[in-house]
Amino acid sequence: MKKTTLILMTVFLFAITMFAQNQNIFIPRDIVKAYEKGTRSYDGKPGQNYWTNHSDYKIKAELFPETREVKGSEEIIYYNESPDSLRRIVFRLYQDIMKKGSARDFSVSPADLTDGVKIDTLIINGKGINLKSKDRIAVRQGTNLIVRKLPEAIAPKSSVKIEAKWSVVIPRETRLRMGAYSDSTFYIAYWYPQISVYDDIEGWDINDYGGAVEFYNDKNNFELEYTVPANFVVWGSGLYKNIEEVLKPEIVARYKKAWTAEEIIKVITKEDLKNGVTLGKEKNVWKLKADGVPDISWAASSCYVWDATSVEVDDNGRRVLTDAVYPPKSKSYEEVALFAKLTVQQLSKDLPGEPFPYPKITTFNGETEGGGGMEMPMMCNNGIGSRPSQAGVTLHEIAHDYFPFYMGINERKYAWMDEGWATFFTSANINNVVDANGFDSFEGNIRIVSSLMGSENDIPSIAPSISARGQLSGFTAYPKASTSYYFLKDALGDELFKKALLEYIKRWNGKHPLPYDFFFTFNDVVKQDLSWFWNPWYIEHSIPDLAVKSVKQTKEKTEIVIEKIGAAPVPIDLEITYADDTKENVYKNTSSWKDGNKEYKIELTGKKEVRKVELLTKKSADAEAKNNIWEKKN
Repeated sequence: MKKTTLILMTVFLFAITMFAQNQNIFIPRDIVKAYEKGTRSYDGKPGQNYWTNHSDYKIKAELFPETREVKGSEEIIYYNESPDSLRRIVFRLYQDIMKKGSARDFSVSPADLTDGVKIDTLIINGKGINLKSKDRIAVRQGTNLIVRKLPEAIAPKSSVKIEAKWSVVIPRETRLRMGAYSDSTFYIAYWYPQISVYDDIEGWDINDYGGAVEFYNDKNNFELEYTVPANFVVWGSGLYKNIEEVLKPEIVARYKKAWTAEEIIKVITKEDLKNGVTLGKEKNVWKLKADGVPDISWAASSCYVWDATSVEVDDNGRRVLTDAVYPPKSKSYEEVALFAKLTVQQLSKDLPGEPFPYPKITTFNGETEGGGGMEMPMMCNNGIGSRPSQAGVTLHEIAHDYFPFYMGINERKYAWMDEGWATFFTSANINNVVDANGFDSFEGNIRIVSSLMGSENDIPSIAPSISARGQLSGFTAYPKASTSYYFLKDALGDELFKKALLEYIKRWNGKHPLPYDFFFTFNDVVKQDLSWFWNPWYIEHSIPDLAVKSVKQTKEKTEIVIEKIGAAPVPIDLEITYADDTKENVYKNTSSWKDGNKEYKIELTGKKEVRKVELLTKKSADAEAKNNIWEKKN
């Protein structure tokens, strides 16, 4: 190597190292390597060498309601866009979570224990893989199947063809986000052998599915065929390709009308269910196609009604279908198609303000007596509740179509990067979806943060979620993350915050952003070093704690000093009570602490005597209430 070239490379690597250090936040050394390799950049943009792998799936599956079994076959073309020759490949077998002895985050009913995913055939580039070979060519490890010795390495910029036949049993009693809800109603997720993610940070993702942390997937294309008994209707990720071949004409006509309708269309009614909804075949094959999605799920029932409408999401007039599927007894679901419509409208027009990324979203009612919610691209599986809670869970689960799905978030490592945003968008938009009687969920989350942040089990958000299995892992992913975004918005102002958020979405959708890509994009857009915010809220142990340090009053003015005791920056929300019992509110946003100052002075002009100063905690978190009040001594 020439001396000049060596000097230039040394200078370049030194500059990269210094730039990383100048970010004023700690970056793990394995992640620094990604910046050195040029797959990511310190301005928050994907690097010039960035890549993601992807797959084309063709899946055929049949549901057998009597045994709750799904038997399937799939053909996958996996594209290796990386610069690496792949000598092994990892498949996710999610339903191995139901094998006896498997590690799980939740208990399961003994009645639902199985042998896991049964794989009858696995062929890679025309060569069969012996799953029982003594030399352990293929290893079942947790919920993964690792083929360690591929017949041929998958070269960079090449593809491999994979064929498989398998079967799974859908749980009846342990309905972890999916299940057999009756002999005639099924929601099917985490169900097909799925190629894991190979990325620029860790290579193959081999983290197990334990039930708590969920998604990390590439952006793939799916061609799907589902075979079900007569009078079963299928709903799923993707768009129908043969609906005229399976449903009666009048039902098809209503469904097509819903795509342009502003009102709710009753696609399948109780009367339709009595008369039959399909074309009379013993079995029907439902064909769907889903392009550019990270995962797919589907549902089948012979006794559910179906409502649908649509909403315009961009300036080009593109419309999104929002539909709801539920048993007639679920009365709270009669407004869900409307809630979904208003949700998609709010998400598209307000926050985040990015047009809804998929052509439709179906909300399926699995649990009909309570239950929470579960998301998949273009699908939700939600329980029932009061009117505000029904709207809230609808909004939350649909928001996940942005984070993690559209964005490609690694929720297994950074659950706060998707659950936190879904929680934030729910709080920001809920009052435009339903009358919540003045309820402000931001205030509720702020109270939780005040109570729990800084306790022993509150680990920094940057810690991988897969390792955070304590009682506060949900706190980190949901209220703490949502509150941090709320305070970030407060610090930047609505307009600048939204500009940065939309640029983050634009840069990283369909890819796999890290927390640092989020941090650096915002830094780049707002033209500020926001490490004063990133460090305490995401990387370090910290608490939010402000105090009224002192109040000094003269005839001309009053000087109030607020002390920042905790490291986490939060807004200053003061209520000042004067001697004549009149009150004044003073609000200073979170950026009051951006210079690293530990004190903030507030001056009030006027001659009115101040009797009491109190830090309020509805809009600002505070771990210690005792130092929030100053009162004049008599």
